Amino acid sequence: MKADITRTGTTLFLAALLALVMACSSDKKANIPDVSDIHIDLKVTRFEDALLADTNIDATGIQQLSDAYPTFSEIFFQHVMPGAEDVLASDDPEQRVRDIQAWIKHPRTRWLYDTVKTVFPDIKPLEKDLTSAFTYAKYYFPEKETPRIYTTISDFGYFPFIYAEDSLRDGIGISLEMFLGEKFPYRNYTGLNNAFSDYLTRSYNKDYVVKRTLEVWVDDLAGPPPGNRLLDIMLHNGKKLYIMAALMPEAPDSVIIDYAGDKLKYVENNEKNIWYHFTNQDLLYEASLNKIQKYIGPSPGSPGMPPQAPGNTASWLGWRIIQAYMKNHPGTTLQQLLDLKDAQVILDQSGYRPPR
Repeated sequence: MKADITRTGTTLFLAALLALVMACSSDKKANIPDVSDIHIDLKVTRFEDALLADTNIDATGIQQLSDAYPTFSEIFFQHVMPGAEDVLASDDPEQRVRDIQAWIKHPRTRWLYDTVKTVFPDIKPLEKDLTSAFTYAKYYFPEKETPRIYTTISDFGYFPFIYAEDSLRDGIGISLEMFLGEKFPYRNYTGLNNAFSDYLTRSYNKDYVVKRTLEVWVDDLAGPPPGNRLLDIMLHNGKKLYIMAALMPEAPDSVIIDYAGDKLKYVENNEKNIWYHFTNQDLLYEASLNKIQKYIGPSPGSPGMPPQAPGNTASWLGWRIIQAYMKNHPGTTLQQLLDLKDAQVILDQSGYRPPR
């Protein structure tokens, strides 16, 4: 009889859990706006193909490439291309071309280009996902022009970066070698440990290209935080995460916040403890970057919390507070949310309470 009761209790628990998951999924889908009548012109240009496919590209070919993509070419040749500073140091345009040609033919460049082409033989799926994200961006921010997007190779020098394509439009460059997969031995080829630690490279893969690309666009859209207290920064980061989730409505929270599954489960199960940590330790109004930086940015852990806790917990909690605020103020647009600068007012008006 006891075994039957246990089995029945387990069945009821699983049924309730399944119902809860389905309800949450339904709620999320119900909040996705209909953007079927919005059409944007987004094209991803494979700049690395145009530059590197032909190892014998001459001065005319380089000039034609610069004429076709003038702003991005200028950004690439002056800042992104490895050794760009040395190329710029020469006043001789012919020598500059020779330096560019030497980089194109260098064995490391050829290896890196071949590696990228193996991992990204076709970027149509990426273009499709970016089109979806920026269609939602046009819905929420109709005044913003859709950016021009270029893929490239920077020899592990740049994550996705944003620049002014022209007076009205942004441009975004995506260094594809930063997404070769979590098992790629980045440190062997870069000699850098901090930027290529295991907890970071876990998401250096194809599944995160869209998220990383949107991240720089949303960062630029949001601007700097309105203050330097933990509360100011965590709610500012929470706004950006909220917007990211709106632009990628089908993406799981683990991708939006960049947590492994077990880390996401930890914060979800310990939200009350995380909130109490910040309040009981008087951290909400702390302005020392040394004391708060691991709570508001990527880190293997959060100081004072159990080892299972991830870093960036204040940003995740800021996201939860912003969710509570938007639930209490359903008529607030995303632009209006960004325009709210007083973190204390947002917190007070959010009605946020950690779940018991």
